[in-house]
Amino acid sequence: MNARIKICFFSSLLILQACDIFESREPESPNETKSSYRVPVEPPDVIENIKNSFKDKNANDYKKNFSSGSPLVDRNFYFFPSSNVLNIFPTDWTIAQEFQYFNNLVIRVPQSIPIVLSFSDEQYELQADSAVYSAKYFISVPVQNSAPVIYEGNLRFLMSTDINAAWVIYYWEDIATQNSKSWSELKIEFYL
Repeated sequence: MNARIKICFFSSLLILQACDIFESREPESPNETKSSYRVPVEPPDVIENIKNSFKDKNANDYKKNFSSGSPLVDRNFYFFPSSNVLNIFPTDWTIAQEFQYFNNLVIRVPQSIPIVLSFSDEQYELQADSAVYSAKYFISVPVQNSAPVIYEGNLRFLMSTDINAAWVIYYWEDIATQNSKSWSELKIEFYL
């Protein structure tokens, strides 16, 4: 009986040593996209989530900021492009196109090079169940072996809450400024 216990003990010890379970190993590189998304309990959270989507290069987080329509919100997303591209912009721009352009943008810009998005002259008009946000925007998109492409203009978002009380954008108006490329142009350039 003693011999059996000794054999089992040494066999277990030999198996544990062979498995290398106590050896340290190199950490795996992360394969998941970074996410800084926070549930938007007030309108400024939506704006912060959009900025973080650019910073993190996370298309899924970007998409969460917009109304998906029923059953969560009683309004579908609508984008009104800047007047300088109105005649060439797709007429029925949906959440699918919004996601596609942003996903293409993220894929085409190397992960190590940031896409810069900033807002200035921000204004919020809050009502009981909706909000209007207006601001100037600045976007810098890196281009390989060249200076970044700059997009500037003004925008207006209309927001409301969904059935979970999270704020989302249901209307977006892009307003071009003279001698600058607009966000609408960025969308067209990266949609296809």
